[in-house]
Amino acid sequence: MAEVLEKKILDLLDRREELVGRLHNLENMKSDTNDRVYGKIRDDYSTQLQSVLEKISDKRGSLEVKAQELSVQISEQETIFTDQADKVDELQIRAKLGEFDQGNDEFKNELVQSESDRDKTSGKLDKLRRELNDLNGVLSDVDNATKAGVPGGGFIPKPKSSDEEEIIDIEDDELIEEIDVDVDEPTAESEDNKCPSCGHMNPPHLVICEECNAELEDLSQDLDDEFDFDDMDVDI
Repeated sequence: MAEVLEKKILDLLDRREELVGRLHNLENMKSDTNDRVYGKIRDDYSTQLQSVLEKISDKRGSLEVKAQELSVQISEQETIFTDQADKVDELQIRAKLGEFDQGNDEFKNELVQSESDRDKTSGKLDKLRRELNDLNGVLSDVDNATKAGVPGGGFIPKPKSSDEEEIIDIEDDELIEEIDVDVDEPTAESEDNKCPSCGHMNPPHLVICEECNAELEDLSQDLDDEFDFDDMDVDI
């Protein structure tokens, strides 16, 4: 898996080097090139290079995860190798101390098996370390490539989508202020009453026009309906 991923990134890095080289050569040809043609070709190469860098950046995360996994495997194999190497040393020392004679087949078989296990683990460790070293080299190349970006334009990473919604905090006093603003206040015109005789605008509490003393029948009727005088108990 890591080898396939590494191969893909290396191919992208090669493509990146190719496009960068073309852009540099195009820049050297600028003085002898029509401005419109120069701009068209440069935009084309720059767009392709931007796309390559985005793909490299996307794959970097997977490569970094694999590098971390390799580090864990190396640590585990190092522990196993240490135990196996200690067992080989122990058997050899016990043999030198005379605990086993050279004709003891059981001892020989155990020693040979222990040495074989140790050597196999050592081989695994060497392979894992080489693979991690290669991955770290690719990661370094990726970082250098994305840092260098597009000649003359830099590298613009793709914007990340966000599912987070903006939350607006409303303070209590702001809410109260908003409510106060929305409350409709009565206007002076709605409180006045027009005299049917002379047209004078009278305050709503008057039943006689203050200008011509004409009876304001409509207003008195409204007041009767509003206060329902017939249903009120009046103490005399």
